[in-house]
Amino acid sequence: MGCMSETITYRTLRREDYPALTELLCDTWYFKPDTDRDLAMKLAEADLEYCLARTTTAQMAVQGETVVGVVLGRIDAAETRKGVNRHHRASMKILASLLFNKQGRAALQKLKKNEEANRNMLAEAKKEGHAYDAEVVLLLVSSSVRGQGVGKHLFDWLLGQFKANGVTRYFLYTDTGCDYQFYDRAGLTRRKVLDMEPHTVQEDAEVQQEASDLDEHLHAFLYDNEVAPANEGVNPLGRD
Repeated sequence: MGCMSETITYRTLRREDYPALTELLCDTWYFKPDTDRDLAMKLAEADLEYCLARTTTAQMAVQGETVVGVVLGRIDAAETRKGVNRHHRASMKILASLLFNKQGRAALQKLKKNEEANRNMLAEAKKEGHAYDAEVVLLLVSSSVRGQGVGKHLFDWLLGQFKANGVTRYFLYTDTGCDYQFYDRAGLTRRKVLDMEPHTVQEDAEVQQEASDLDEHLHAFLYDNEVAPANEGVNPLGRD
C-alpha cells in the first residue's frame, strides 16, 4: 500500500528496466486465465524486443522502485541502426523457441496475423498519400496508476520529442483490446480500421457505427496526426 502514496517520477529508459517492462507487458496484454505464464512471458519479452528494435527515444514512469509506465517512440531521422539490429534478433530467437509446442505455435499464428494487419493498414494509408516520419511504438501504463495522468504525461513528452526533431506526421497501431479511446480524446485521426475476427454480415455493419460499438469484437486501428503544420516544400520521410 505504501507504494501508492509515492510520487511518480520520469526518467530515461535503462537496460535494467527490461525485465520490469516485460512483466508489465505480460500482465497487461498477454497473461490470461487460459494462458501458460511462461508462454505469456516469452510473448511479452519478444514484443518488447520488437518494440525496442524500432525505438529511438523513450521515457519511463517510476513510482519508488517500481516501473509503472513507458513510452517508446521512433523518429526516422534519428535512427542510426541499419537493417536487422540486436533487438530484432533477440525477438526472433524468442519466437523461434515457441515452435516446439502446440500453444506456442498457435500464439505465433496470432502474432503473424496481427503483424500482417498492421502492415496492411500502413500500406493502405500510404497508398492514400499519407506519409509518416515517426511512430508511437508503445505507450503502456500500469493499472495501479491509471487515472493519474501518467499516460498523458508520457504521450505529451513524446510529442515534444517529435516536435524538437522536426517530425511532421506520426502514426501508431492499437486495437480494441487497448485503451484506444485515449487517442480519440487526444485528437488523433483514426485513419484505418480492420476487423480481426470472423463475424456475420449483420455484424459487419457495426464497423461503420460509433466507436462504442467496435469493442464487441476485436478491431485493429491505425491512428495518425500532425505534430505541427507541415512546412511548405518539405517532404516527410516515408516508412517501409
